[in-house]
Amino acid sequence: MFRQLSLRFRIYSVLTVLVLITLVGGLVMVWYTYRMERLFSHLIDKNVAAFQAAEALQSALANQKGFVSYYFQDGDPTWLRHLGEYRQIFRERLADARSLAETAGEKATVDRIDSEYREYITLKDRVIEHYRAGEKEAGVKLHKDVREHFFKVLELCDQYKAFHGRRIDQVRAESLSQAARL
Repeated sequence: MFRQLSLRFRIYSVLTVLVLITLVGGLVMVWYTYRMERLFSHLIDKNVAAFQAAEALQSALANQKGFVSYYFQDGDPTWLRHLGEYRQIFRERLADARSLAETAGEKATVDRIDSEYREYITLKDRVIEHYRAGEKEAGVKLHKDVREHFFKVLELCDQYKAFHGRRIDQVRAESLSQAARL
């Protein structure tokens, strides 16, 4: 049947099919480009921002670590002012992390960080009061307990950061999978 058609019609038919294939291929590439842009945009906007918030949370916590010990050594209240500044930075970073938490697990981890941090600063304030009152031995004993809370908060921050690290890995794997399918 195809042989009964004129040569001109057959050539035009082949060229038309080739043009259609090229157009469809171009449209698929445009669709794929927008899909990848949206995927990476979500990755950057949400997951990397949340990962960075978790890093900043850890950094703000780590910066609070030595100020009470320094105050114990020389009694200079400047150390306590610095501690207050870093506590405020931690609260701000915690608010950022809370706003970026999406899943119930992430929100629960942020809530646990918040409650453990509150316990940590309550005990740390008691240590400071012991030092101010001249009760150095009581302060030193309580200070050891405070360290345990510090490391619990730090571990929870690691967990929160791990959530987002895994999510970034999932998005990366998904994009590679889509690229392979295409």
